[in-house]
Amino acid sequence: MVIKCLQCGNNDIRTAVINSMGGQGPDLLPGTGFFTHAKFEIGVCSICGYVHWFVRQEDIEKVKNSKKFKNKYDIYK
Repeated sequence: MVIKCLQCGNNDIRTAVINSMGGQGPDLLPGTGFFTHAKFEIGVCSICGYVHWFVRQEDIEKVKNSKKFKNKYDIYK
């Protein structure tokens, strides 16, 4: 998670944990679970509104193991 806003430098970042797949929304982290999808931790700058998105640390392995995500260098092989 960021300590200060990457856009304006403000250090008042408001955070929340959200699901990567909403009931009617798209699957933003496909292949990371059937009933328990990986989650995002988001931070919103209280001054400029810039949003920082991060996969939670405990869910990074789910992304690595997902067949939907590829190493960007494997695409060119």
